[in-house]
Amino acid sequence: MFATLDPTVRHITLPSHRRVLLSDTVGFIRHLPTTLVKAFRATLEEVTEAALLLHVVDVSSPHAALHTEHVLKVLAEIGAEATPQLLVFNKLDLLPDGETDPDTVCRRVLGNTVVAEAPPQSLAVSAKTGVGLDKLLARIDEMLPLDPLSVVRFRFPHTEGEPLHFLHQYARVVEKHVGEEYSEVVAETPESVKKRLATYVVGSAPATKNE
Repeated sequence: MFATLDPTVRHITLPSHRRVLLSDTVGFIRHLPTTLVKAFRATLEEVTEAALLLHVVDVSSPHAALHTEHVLKVLAEIGAEATPQLLVFNKLDLLPDGETDPDTVCRRVLGNTVVAEAPPQSLAVSAKTGVGLDKLLARIDEMLPLDPLSVVRFRFPHTEGEPLHFLHQYARVVEKHVGEEYSEVVAETPESVKKRLATYVVGSAPATKNE
């Protein structure tokens, strides 16, 4: 009955070097028998606790618009409509040339449905070819509300290599200057890492965008 029976959890590393858990859910189906509705809803309870929902849509399906609308309706019914959402239009490789722009794909899939009036943020990818996956990771990085990123300037004495190594491991270094006694580093840094390295913080820096 379900497209996915056993939810899978994977660790992924974002461009900022933040590590997050990515979990799938059971597959959505329409016209679910009433005897299974409660069990189906129970499997989705974890969705309400997610920091970000990735709604993956098969753009090659002629029913993509209806499926998208149905999923959003179910999410609202279980109290997840306020959770940040990102529409991920997958199977971009199956679309004709010239129709792969995310906005074009969004209009093509959603058409004149209710969803089209106020669609969530969206982008288009191909899991098969890898096209757009780097942008997907960057967008997840931007949208995740937990452990927010800021651009921070650090100064590390050359005698203390471990904190600098920690920063390289858990933040995205965008600039580095090596002086006689100190290394000055600018990095996109999760709040938790910034607090751990508070001793070495010398100020903030202009914000940068994920490429």
